[in-house]
Amino acid sequence: MNAPTHILGSFVFAGTLCSFTDVNVFENENYIIACAVFSILPDIDTTKSAIGKIFYPIAWILYRKCGHRTITHSLLFLFFIWFLFYYLFRIEVIPDTNLVKIAVFSTISHFVFDMITISGIPLFFPFFKNACVIPGNVNLRFKSGEWKSEFIICGICCLLCFSMQPLFENGFWTSYNRQFGSIKHVDRENNNTEFYVLCEYSYILNAETFEGEAIVIDSKQNEITLFDGKNIFKLNSDNPQLKVNYTRPLISSIEKRFIDLQFFNIPFDSLQKILSGKLASGLIQSNYNVRYIDDAITYYTNFIKFNNRYDFQIYAGIDSSKASMRTNIARLEASINQSRLKHQQDLKKWEQHFRSIATLEDTLKSRSLSNYERNKFQQELISLRRRIIEKPVYNPPASQIAELEAEKKALSERNLLFSGHITALYFGYDVIGSGASAVSKPNFISDILFSSASAQSNSTRSLSEVETSPLSKKSPFINDKD
Repeated sequence: MNAPTHILGSFVFAGTLCSFTDVNVFENENYIIACAVFSILPDIDTTKSAIGKIFYPIAWILYRKCGHRTITHSLLFLFFIWFLFYYLFRIEVIPDTNLVKIAVFSTISHFVFDMITISGIPLFFPFFKNACVIPGNVNLRFKSGEWKSEFIICGICCLLCFSMQPLFENGFWTSYNRQFGSIKHVDRENNNTEFYVLCEYSYILNAETFEGEAIVIDSKQNEITLFDGKNIFKLNSDNPQLKVNYTRPLISSIEKRFIDLQFFNIPFDSLQKILSGKLASGLIQSNYNVRYIDDAITYYTNFIKFNNRYDFQIYAGIDSSKASMRTNIARLEASINQSRLKHQQDLKKWEQHFRSIATLEDTLKSRSLSNYERNKFQQELISLRRRIIEKPVYNPPASQIAELEAEKKALSERNLLFSGHITALYFGYDVIGSGASAVSKPNFISDILFSSASAQSNSTRSLSEVETSPLSKKSPFINDKD
C-alpha cells in the first residue's frame, strides 16, 4: 500500500489502540507527526517509497541487503522500535511514554495493512520467511498499489477519522462507560484514573427530574457520591425512590489532590475559617460539648467525625453555661462589696463617736462657758464615755471570696478549643505574588474543574446547567463505619 493509505489507516488503527491507554493521537502535533512517520517507517527498505526517497542511502542499503518487506516488516523490527524508544524515554530524551505507544501501534498498523494485501509480510523474518496474511483466502485480500482499492481504503479511513473523534478524545473506556451511562461504569471510570471525574447525570426523585453535572468524589458499583460545587448527594441504583436515567463520566484534566490539615487547641473562630468553603472529612475533638447537625439530626458531643461535608458548620454549645457563671460571679461580687461597705459604715460611726468626745473635752476647757452650758456638756460627755464602742474589724467572707475566685478561674479556662485533623479536596494552586516572593496556595474552589471540563468537552457535547438536590453524605478518603 502507498503512504497516504498507511498514514490514514494508522490514524484509525493506531488511534483506536492508543485510546485503550487514554492516549489521543490528535492531541498535539508531535503525536500526529509520530503517528504518520512510524506508519510508513517499515517501507524504508525500498527506494520507491516516500520515506525511502527521503532517506535514500539507508533505503538503498536495506533493499540491496535484505529486499523489500523483509526485516523492516518483522516482529524483530517492531521489538527494535519499542526497545529504542523505551531506552530514549528512560534517559529522558523522549518526554513521555505516549510517544512510545504511538510509535509501536503505528508500526503495527503498517504491518496489519500490508498483511491484507496479496503478498503479505514475513512477520517472523529472519527465522521464518513465510508470508503472514489476513485473511487466508487470496481473493479477499487487496492488491498493493491498485488505485481503486487504495482509494476505497483511504475514503473509509477518512470517514472513520472524523466519526471516531469522540473515541480518540475521551479514550475507549470512557467512551464505553459513557455509552452505557450506568453507575457501575462511572465507578469503573473513577477507580481507573488519577484525575477528577465529572458526571453528567439525570435522575427522578419524587416525580421531579434533576439534570446537571457534578464531581465524583466517591463511588461504588451501585452508588456514586457527587458534589456540584454547593451540595453533596448520592445516586444509588438500589434506591427504590430514586430512578437514575443516566450517569455519563468525563475525565477532567485536573489531578485528584488531598491536603491534610492538623490543628491543636485552636479557638472556635479559627476552626470555622479552616472548614469554611472546603469539601472535607475529618475527626475533631473539643474540650466542651458542641452542637452540629447531620442528616437533620442535632448532636451534642465533644467528638465529631464527619465525612464528605462541604462548608461544615459547628455551633458553640457553652454560651449558656458561661452566662450562668457570669451571673454567679456578679452575685458573689455584689455580696462581698456589700459586706465591705457595711464595715466602712461601722468604721465611720466609731470614728465619729471618738471625734464627738474629743470635741466636748475641748469645749469644756473653755472659761467662757456658763455653769448651765458646762453642766450640759459634762452630761453629754459622761453619756458618750459610758457607751463602749469597739473599733470594728473587717472580716471578709472567706467562703464567698474562694467561690468567686474559683468561678473566675473556671470562666477564664472555659474557652472552647478544638484539636484534630481534616482531609480536604483541592483543585490545583493559586499563585500569590510574583517573582521570588511568589507563594503557591491550594485552591479549594471547584469551579475551575467545571470550567476546565466544559472547555475540554465543547467539541463533543454541550453541558447542562447544574441543578441538584442534596440527598446524603459519604467520604471518599475516610472509611466510615455505619
